[in-house]
Amino acid sequence: MAGQRFWSDVSVEPKRQYRWMLTLQGAEEKIETYAIKTVKKPSFQVSEVPVQYVAHTFYYPGRVTWQPVEITFIDPVVPDQTSVITNMIVDGGYKIPKTEAIARQSFSKSELVTAIGSPQIMQLDAAGGPIEQWTLNNSFFTNVDFGQLDYSSDELVINSITLRYDYATLETFSGAGPASKLTP
Repeated sequence: MAGQRFWSDVSVEPKRQYRWMLTLQGAEEKIETYAIKTVKKPSFQVSEVPVQYVAHTFYYPGRVTWQPVEITFIDPVVPDQTSVITNMIVDGGYKIPKTEAIARQSFSKSELVTAIGSPQIMQLDAAGGPIEQWTLNNSFFTNVDFGQLDYSSDELVINSITLRYDYATLETFSGAGPASKLTP
């Protein structure tokens, strides 16, 4: 395919930003797929470790740190996505600190991970078939924003959440390219 452009080859198709689905479903609650507006795909950063040897500095790869994923979604009246998110936090072990004894308690990562589940981001081809699927393992919320209200606007209420996860796995479905080595 040397010298050829991808748009002149019918077998080559670029991935599109608007062909995707996100599944965010915990043990009891789920964010409705149609309400999700945007999602950031997983990304990671590799730290560097400097090693000094005489008058030189050499660098080696260090740890892989997966970066948080941002999700924005519309908050419909039914089903109420604000309630879904708050219920996930409560199902994860959060309690309103009504008493001193409750205020001393903390919720655990394992309970919160169970309540949120393993979010999956699936990218689709032109026919609606899967191309790739990212799974965010051991996910929990680090930021929840229930939007903004404004009397001078008729815009939809947009909620956003930030998910922290330990690592992501990738499953590819295209037979034309190499299989992912980040598989579960």
